Amino acid sequence: MGEAPPEAAGPTTRERLLQAAIGIAARQGQGAVTYRAVAAEAGVTHGLVRFYFGTRQAMLSEAFELAARRDAREAGLLSERLDDLGADFVRTISEHGERQILQYEYLISAVRGTAPLKDVGALYDFYAAQVGQTLRNIRVDDPDGSLAALVFAAFDGLVLQHAVYGDPERTERALARLRDVLRLLQGERD
Repeated sequence: MGEAPPEAAGPTTRERLLQAAIGIAARQGQGAVTYRAVAAEAGVTHGLVRFYFGTRQAMLSEAFELAARRDAREAGLLSERLDDLGADFVRTISEHGERQILQYEYLISAVRGTAPLKDVGALYDFYAAQVGQTLRNIRVDDPDGSLAALVFAAFDGLVLQHAVYGDPERTERALARLRDVLRLLQGERD
């Protein structure tokens, strides 16, 4: 018998540890993310957690980046058609709210100076670049990237509103209105 293909093998130990850190941060706050807590949740020794990440801050930074990149990929910020922009956004933020909580808590920590602000800026740039590519794909002019920043800010705000209201239909309606605004800008080209 051969080995299972990589996609069937399941998450790596590092991914399990990061997922444990994300879950703990969402439920109890970043302060509760310790080597021991992550180890207990992942079912490993705390020495193994230290081995993988070295410092608690490195673990939090990596968990933040993993959460953000998964959200970006799954939400559909990068699309070929306007109707596909954010196609899975509401599902992603509804099913994986723990990732958004970690991201916002990390952002607040960074603004307060207890986490690297450059990490947050780099991820925001990544999100905005995906939106910017979508704008190019749908032929909406954005020569300086300010429209992509604005559209991403709308998505960012919708995540917070969704956390408050917990109403997928409300969030979908707001997202539909955002697409309508972009349609108007698309129409200016025609």
